[in-house]
Amino acid sequence: MEVVQVSRSGRQLAVILVALSALGLGGCDDPCKAPPKFHLEGSLSQVMDLGYDEARVLLAPEDVSLLFVRTHCQGAVSDDGGVPEEGQVGKVEDYPLKVGFRLLGDAVGGRYDLAGVDDNGAQRGSLSRNVRNDPRNTLPALLRGTLYFNAPLDPDAGVGGDFHVTFENGIEAASGRTVFSTAFSARVQ
Repeated sequence: MEVVQVSRSGRQLAVILVALSALGLGGCDDPCKAPPKFHLEGSLSQVMDLGYDEARVLLAPEDVSLLFVRTHCQGAVSDDGGVPEEGQVGKVEDYPLKVGFRLLGDAVGGRYDLAGVDDNGAQRGSLSRNVRNDPRNTLPALLRGTLYFNAPLDPDAGVGGDFHVTFENGIEAASGRTVFSTAFSARVQ
Protein backbone atom coordinates (compact mmCIF):
# COMPACT_ATOMS: atom_id res chain seq x y z
CA MET A 1 0.00 0.00 0.00
CA GLU A 2 1.33 3.38 -0.98
CA VAL A 3 1.10 6.35 1.37
CA VAL A 4 0.16 9.60 -0.29
CA GLN A 5 1.49 12.75 1.28
CA VAL A 6 -1.06 15.58 1.44
CA SER A 7 0.35 19.04 1.72
CA ARG A 8 -1.05 21.59 4.12
CA SER A 9 -2.57 23.56 1.23
CA GLY A 10 -4.20 20.35 -0.05
CA ARG A 11 -5.82 19.74 3.36
CA GLN A 12 -7.03 23.34 3.45
CA LEU A 13 -8.52 22.92 -0.01
CA ALA A 14 -10.32 19.75 1.11
CA VAL A 15 -11.73 21.54 4.17
CA ILE A 16 -12.93 24.42 2.00
CA LEU A 17 -14.60 22.04 -0.47
CA VAL A 18 -16.40 20.19 2.34
CA ALA A 19 -17.57 23.50 3.83
CA LEU A 20 -18.84 24.77 0.47
CA SER A 21 -20.62 21.48 -0.12
CA ALA A 22 -22.34 21.76 3.28
CA LEU A 23 -23.41 25.33 2.53
CA GLY A 24 -24.86 24.24 -0.77
CA LEU A 25 -26.96 21.57 0.90
CA GLY A 26 -28.02 23.98 3.63
CA GLY A 27 -29.69 26.17 0.99
CA CYS A 28 -32.35 23.49 0.54
CA ASP A 29 -33.78 24.48 3.92
CA ASP A 30 -34.73 27.92 2.59
CA PRO A 31 -38.38 28.43 3.68
CA CYS A 32 -38.96 30.51 0.55
CA LYS A 33 -38.25 27.47 -1.60
CA ALA A 34 -40.03 24.85 0.51
CA PRO A 35 -42.38 22.55 -1.37
CA PRO A 36 -46.07 22.61 -0.44
CA LYS A 37 -47.01 20.60 2.65
CA PHE A 38 -50.09 19.01 1.04
CA HIS A 39 -51.58 18.36 -2.42
CA LEU A 40 -55.14 18.07 -3.65
CA GLU A 41 -55.77 15.01 -5.77
CA GLY A 42 -57.52 14.33 -9.06
CA SER A 43 -56.92 14.90 -12.76
CA LEU A 44 -57.00 18.69 -12.34
CA SER A 45 -53.52 18.37 -10.81
CA GLN A 46 -52.25 17.41 -14.29
CA VAL A 47 -52.93 20.93 -15.59
CA MET A 48 -52.62 23.07 -12.43
CA ASP A 49 -50.42 23.07 -9.35
CA LEU A 50 -52.71 22.15 -6.44
CA GLY A 51 -50.13 22.19 -3.66
CA TYR A 52 -51.07 24.01 -0.46
CA ASP A 53 -49.73 24.69 3.02
CA GLU A 54 -52.93 25.14 5.03
CA ALA A 55 -56.70 25.12 4.66
CA ARG A 56 -59.19 27.62 6.09
CA VAL A 57 -62.97 27.64 6.38
CA LEU A 58 -64.46 31.08 5.82
CA LEU A 59 -67.95 31.73 7.19
CA ALA A 60 -70.19 34.49 5.89
CA PRO A 61 -73.91 35.02 6.55
CA GLU A 62 -74.95 33.51 3.21
CA ASP A 63 -72.12 31.14 2.31
CA VAL A 64 -69.30 28.92 3.51
CA SER A 65 -65.97 28.49 1.72
CA LEU A 66 -63.09 26.07 2.01
CA LEU A 67 -59.89 27.89 1.02
CA PHE A 68 -56.61 26.11 0.28
CA VAL A 69 -53.64 28.45 0.87
CA ARG A 70 -50.08 28.34 -0.49
CA THR A 71 -47.60 30.73 1.21
CA HIS A 72 -44.62 32.14 -0.72
CA CYS A 73 -41.86 34.59 0.06
CA GLN A 74 -41.85 37.86 -1.81
CA GLY A 75 -38.29 39.04 -2.22
CA ALA A 76 -36.74 42.39 -2.81
CA VAL A 77 -37.77 42.25 -6.49
CA SER A 78 -41.45 41.94 -7.35
CA ASP A 79 -42.84 39.55 -9.97
CA ASP A 80 -42.88 42.28 -12.63
CA GLY A 81 -39.18 43.02 -12.06
CA GLY A 82 -39.72 46.24 -10.09
CA VAL A 83 -38.98 46.97 -6.47
CA PRO A 84 -42.03 46.36 -4.26
CA GLU A 85 -43.49 49.20 -2.25
CA GLU A 86 -42.51 49.76 1.38
CA GLY A 87 -43.86 46.97 3.59
CA GLN A 88 -44.47 44.62 0.66
CA VAL A 89 -41.45 42.37 1.23
CA GLY A 90 -42.35 39.21 3.12
CA LYS A 91 -44.94 36.47 2.81
CA VAL A 92 -47.66 36.42 0.17
CA GLU A 93 -50.48 33.95 -0.31
CA ASP A 94 -51.80 32.14 -3.36
CA TYR A 95 -55.12 30.32 -3.34
CA PRO A 96 -54.79 27.20 -5.52
CA LEU A 97 -58.45 26.32 -4.88
CA LYS A 98 -61.51 27.78 -3.18
CA VAL A 99 -64.63 25.65 -2.77
CA GLY A 100 -67.67 27.81 -2.08
CA PHE A 101 -71.30 26.98 -1.22
CA ARG A 102 -74.27 29.35 -0.96
CA LEU A 103 -76.20 28.29 2.16
CA LEU A 104 -79.66 29.70 1.28
CA GLY A 105 -80.95 28.88 4.76
CA ASP A 106 -79.23 25.49 5.11
CA ALA A 107 -77.60 24.66 8.43
CA VAL A 108 -73.90 25.43 8.75
CA GLY A 109 -71.83 22.22 8.65
CA GLY A 110 -72.51 18.69 7.47
CA ARG A 111 -72.66 17.58 3.82
CA TYR A 112 -73.45 19.90 0.91
CA ASP A 113 -74.41 19.05 -2.69
CA LEU A 114 -72.15 21.45 -4.59
CA ALA A 115 -73.84 20.74 -7.94
CA GLY A 116 -77.33 21.45 -6.54
CA VAL A 117 -79.23 24.46 -7.88
CA ASP A 118 -81.32 27.20 -6.25
CA ASP A 119 -84.91 28.19 -7.18
CA ASN A 120 -83.57 30.19 -10.12
CA GLY A 121 -81.51 27.31 -11.51
CA ALA A 122 -78.13 28.74 -10.45
CA GLN A 123 -75.59 26.29 -9.10
CA ARG A 124 -75.04 26.64 -5.33
CA GLY A 125 -71.45 25.41 -5.33
CA SER A 126 -68.53 27.01 -7.11
CA LEU A 127 -64.79 26.55 -7.40
CA SER A 128 -62.24 29.25 -8.14
CA ARG A 129 -58.57 30.00 -7.66
CA ASN A 130 -56.24 32.97 -7.34
CA VAL A 131 -52.59 32.21 -8.08
CA ARG A 132 -50.05 34.87 -9.03
CA ASN A 133 -49.09 34.85 -12.71
CA ASP A 134 -51.83 32.32 -13.56
CA PRO A 135 -54.82 33.82 -15.41
CA ARG A 136 -57.01 30.75 -14.77
CA ASN A 137 -59.12 32.12 -11.90
CA THR A 138 -62.53 30.71 -12.78
CA LEU A 139 -63.35 27.05 -13.22
CA PRO A 140 -66.21 25.37 -15.13
CA ALA A 141 -69.61 24.52 -13.68
CA LEU A 142 -69.83 21.31 -11.68
CA LEU A 143 -71.25 18.09 -13.04
CA ARG A 144 -71.31 16.67 -9.51
CA GLY A 145 -69.67 17.41 -6.20
CA THR A 146 -69.96 17.25 -2.43
CA LEU A 147 -68.37 19.09 0.48
CA TYR A 148 -68.44 17.57 3.96
CA PHE A 149 -67.42 19.00 7.34
CA ASN A 150 -67.08 16.45 10.17
CA ALA A 151 -67.59 18.92 13.04
CA PRO A 152 -69.52 22.12 13.79
CA LEU A 153 -68.08 25.23 12.12
CA ASP A 154 -67.30 27.18 15.27
CA PRO A 155 -65.05 30.24 14.87
CA ASP A 156 -61.36 29.53 15.52
CA ALA A 157 -61.98 25.78 15.81
CA GLY A 158 -60.39 23.02 13.79
CA VAL A 159 -62.51 20.95 11.43
CA GLY A 160 -61.88 18.11 9.02
CA GLY A 161 -63.76 16.69 6.12
CA ASP A 162 -63.63 15.84 2.45
CA PHE A 163 -64.77 17.12 -0.91
CA HIS A 164 -65.10 15.60 -4.38
CA VAL A 165 -65.80 17.47 -7.61
CA THR A 166 -66.18 16.60 -11.29
CA PHE A 167 -66.38 19.52 -13.73
CA GLU A 168 -68.70 19.63 -16.73
CA ASN A 169 -67.15 18.90 -20.13
CA GLY A 170 -66.12 21.87 -22.22
CA ILE A 171 -63.10 23.62 -23.72
CA GLU A 172 -61.43 25.04 -20.59
CA ALA A 173 -58.34 23.39 -19.08
CA ALA A 174 -60.35 22.07 -16.12
CA SER A 175 -63.29 20.77 -18.18
CA GLY A 176 -64.19 17.15 -17.47
CA ARG A 177 -61.52 16.86 -14.78
CA THR A 178 -61.79 15.95 -11.11
CA VAL A 179 -60.36 17.37 -7.91
CA PHE A 180 -60.76 16.05 -4.39
CA SER A 181 -59.43 15.70 -0.88
CA THR A 182 -60.33 12.65 1.16
CA ALA A 183 -59.17 14.19 4.43
CA PHE A 184 -58.51 17.91 4.77
CA SER A 185 -57.91 19.68 8.07
CA ALA A 186 -58.82 23.37 8.33
CA ARG A 187 -59.16 26.23 10.79
CA VAL A 188 -62.55 28.03 10.88
CA GLN A 189 -62.36 31.82 10.57
